[in-house]
Amino acid sequence: MAACDGAVPDPEGAVLAPPILEAAHTDVLVPGGRLWLVGDGFLAPPAGDVRVRLEGVVDGHAAGVTLIPAEIEATRLGIEVDAALARLFEDAPGRFVGSATVIVRPADQPVDLTASTPLELRFAPFVAPALTSVGEPNVAPGALLVVRGDGLLDEGEGVTTLVLEGTFQPDDGPARDVSGGRLRVRKGASRREGEAFLDHGLFGIHPGSFEGLAWIESVAADGTSRVSEALDPVRLRQQAPAVEAVGPRRAARGQIVTVRGRGMLPNDPARETATLLRAEGTFVPADGGPPVDLGGPRALKLLPETWIDDTEVRVALRTRFDPATGSLTGLGSRAGQFRGTLAVEILAGRDRFAAAPVPFAFEIAPPTQQVYLEYQPGFTEGLALFGLLGAEKAVRDRVLAVCRRDYAGVRVEFNEIPPAGWAEFLTVEIGGRDPNGRALLGLDNTPEKDDGNLRLDELLGGRNAETEAAGALPFGGIFLDSFLSLSPDAAEPAVIASPRFDDIFGAFSPALAPEAAAPFGPGERATGPRQARVAEAARVLGNLVGSTITHEVGHALGLARGVDGVHNSGDLEREIMDRGEDRPFCERAELDGCGPATFQGENRAYLQSILGDGP
Repeated sequence: MAACDGAVPDPEGAVLAPPILEAAHTDVLVPGGRLWLVGDGFLAPPAGDVRVRLEGVVDGHAAGVTLIPAEIEATRLGIEVDAALARLFEDAPGRFVGSATVIVRPADQPVDLTASTPLELRFAPFVAPALTSVGEPNVAPGALLVVRGDGLLDEGEGVTTLVLEGTFQPDDGPARDVSGGRLRVRKGASRREGEAFLDHGLFGIHPGSFEGLAWIESVAADGTSRVSEALDPVRLRQQAPAVEAVGPRRAARGQIVTVRGRGMLPNDPARETATLLRAEGTFVPADGGPPVDLGGPRALKLLPETWIDDTEVRVALRTRFDPATGSLTGLGSRAGQFRGTLAVEILAGRDRFAAAPVPFAFEIAPPTQQVYLEYQPGFTEGLALFGLLGAEKAVRDRVLAVCRRDYAGVRVEFNEIPPAGWAEFLTVEIGGRDPNGRALLGLDNTPEKDDGNLRLDELLGGRNAETEAAGALPFGGIFLDSFLSLSPDAAEPAVIASPRFDDIFGAFSPALAPEAAAPFGPGERATGPRQARVAEAARVLGNLVGSTITHEVGHALGLARGVDGVHNSGDLEREIMDRGEDRPFCERAELDGCGPATFQGENRAYLQSILGDGP
């Protein structure tokens, strides 16, 4: 069992703090919109319910109404501007001055918790559209045009459209008529400003100039259409796409590189648009190999994976495995220096435009294996079995310290959050129960042995269908509940079970001593001898979990070496990649002068060869 083959309820009687109401939507309210209240402590069903009471005056007349929010989030409430809210203004349409009171009733407590704030509202059946400006003088394909005026409609209130009519004159071809070109406007923070996506169907994708008229049309939720006065003249200059900045200028495979510039279109089959980046030049390998010519037809074409807007795209340095050579191909497969040019090319339907290349230098760094330690709810539930709920942070801090220590000197980095700036990383799920039903401490459930660590983005967790199809156990990860089998008194004790396990955890674990244990709970402050015992229990449990993680990550990297299987042959002295039964409890726990285990011999040499010279 030692080999590789839900949430905790709140304490009873806790008193909920009253809600907080900080601010409210102050724009003109129109039918179909939302009145937003911002604060904290709002409870949605089934945890509770929320009502909002408006009390005040409208043009000197007393007015009040109780409303049920249509949207309830922890920090904001959305109230529909419907007939119930509109009735406030029936007798005297215009301005409401008064207060808003949020009434929160928890599901398990028969008491109303309230918070109030002063409130001023304006209501109108509609807001007449007006247009004062469209965009900046210089734009680019795919740009977001800033539309300024008044009467822009929000989602639910209706649709606002920018209409352009005139002539677009490309720099390299005949003029095109722009008659009734329509761009949907997305309202911003107020009705006076929004954005419209400059779709390629309006001007195309080539540089040129537009001159003509513009107006906005608002179609309310009830279907009523209103049109602003035309803005005349409107002049826009569409520039060519361009690359202006790349960062970082040094990256490894699996890392994300951000390219900034203008005129970059989304890779969208529905719109028939795409952006390509073309790197042309020479690559000089860091290992002293001959320079590689990447000119002409050998130039690298990179397809951005993420489109932020026309000014920013992101490229992941991904590689492919070539079964013919048994090696990786693609940018990032070898460390070295690239020098040459970089250009952006955009496509829309059958049309394409390639911008002028700019000088470009880039360094491909040696690979780094990023590891994300993803704690599952089952881990917290498992800590309750150990009686260490109050020591979760201490346990996790120790786990992280052990992982980083065991891989010191090689480029393996551990964190408890997904690594920013990386598209490919190893995820280790740390939970409670072993879904395989084998009471395993941990399992690398990825298929086959990754000789050379060619895959950076593996998952040690979940259910792996490929592994299951091969007849192996499908569920991977680290299983905290199973560590209780290290007690000699467990129902099915592990072969490495030790009385020292009970010495460490017996005082806290209800699973070991249901009547005598005194669990260390959340918020508890231990003192005296108990403080030292809690600290030692957290340290030992962190060692047990941490060393299991480093062992399973070793498998994911392609260990052990020099053997046909996946573990060392025989029992080596304090070696991480030994079989489970050859890794005694005291070594894993680092007790009584035993441990810690390390990577040695061929295993250490292998890690150095693929990920060496790390911190």
